[in-house]
Amino acid sequence: MDSLKEKILEKLERLPENAQQEVLDFLQFLEWRKENRQESQLSVVNEESDAGWLETDLSNLGSYEPYDWQPGELDKGLPIKYISEVGVVIVEE
Repeated sequence: MDSLKEKILEKLERLPENAQQEVLDFLQFLEWRKENRQESQLSVVNEESDAGWLETDLSNLGSYEPYDWQPGELDKGLPIKYISEVGVVIVEE
């Protein structure tokens, strides 16, 4: 085993179990990102409506008045939590 892996394993062995779980979750995320990166790069513009919107001249956006949000238009979002085996889930109250 090379020295980098040895250093990682030494540090990992000293971590408490809950921190080791966080490391495992992060490694699973890195694997997921690697698997899905190529797919997401290929599908950036997969519909004509997307292509049209992306090609629109947005240089005059500064000329518009800022939108004045009214009370109730920006409600709080739903509460969520992350479960490593499932992903992001909405917390039912």
